[in-house]
This record gives sequence, C-alpha cells and structure tokens, in this order.
Amino acid sequence: MLLKHFLLGALLALSSVTALPNPEADLHDVEARDNKNHRPRCGKDADFDRMKNKCICKDEGKEFDPEHKICRCPEDQMEDRHDPHKCVCKDKDKDKDSMTGVCKCKGDLKPNRHGECRCPEDQRRDRHDPHKCVCKDKDKDKDPMTGVSRGPEAGSSRSP
Repeated sequence: MLLKHFLLGALLALSSVTALPNPEADLHDVEARDNKNHRPRCGKDADFDRMKNKCICKDEGKEFDPEHKICRCPEDQMEDRHDPHKCVCKDKDKDKDSMTGVCKCKGDLKPNRHGECRCPEDQRRDRHDPHKCVCKDKDKDKDPMTGVSRGPEAGSSRSP
C-alpha cells in the first residue's frame, strides 16, 4: 500500500513538471501576443491615444518626451509662473499664436536670422510702444502696406 502511494505521488509530480513553460519557446510569438494588449506607460502628465498610437500630454501645447515620460513646453517656450499647465513664450517680444501655438513677434517686429524680434534695418523701436517700429530718418515715412520706409518725396506733404 505504501508503494502505491509513493508511485502515485511520483507519477503526479512528473505530470505537473510538464506544465512548466518550455524554455526553448519562440520569444517572437510571446512578444507578439503580449503587444496586442500592451498599453505604453505615459507617466502622470500624459495619456495614451489609441488612434494616434502615442502618448498625448494632458496640458494643451506641451510635447511628450518618451525617454523621460514627462510633458515639456516646446523649445522656445517655458511654463507660466502663475499656471504651470500653460506654456508662454520665453521672449517678451513674442506672443503665442492661439491657433498654431507658435511664438510670433509682436506688432511691427520681425524675426532676424537668429530668431530675435527686431525692427527692419532702416527703422527703430518707437519710444512709446516698444512693439512698433518707426523710421530712423525723420524725413521718411513708413509705408503702411509694406512696412518699408519711403523717401521724403514719396509720402511727405511738406513743401520746400
């Protein structure tokens, strides 16, 4: 009787060993099966968008950094001191476009080759409005359509 219990236990133990996973199993099959229901981790600042198949930041205007799993403001912007969920332009001479979210120069100012907002070469900033450009030469008028300075004979009503 003791021998029957021993043999029965050994037989059951052998059959349970075969239930362990096969160490030589094809890993590609396992990965493909796991990826079907896999939801990437986006961190606390973002949620996964199944339609776009990527992480989207909860705060509008911020970009997701997949390496650090955080949302950051674009390069030319920084977090607003009063509201950390908003991004504002780093340059005080720029405003964020409400439609595109891109920082653009205010008023008459134009970006130079370094991206800084400046008046055109023949103009300077107005003393009363720093985002308005006026002609350097008092005898010239600025063309309102093109923003380029004109000579005294083109727009002046003064008589010699």
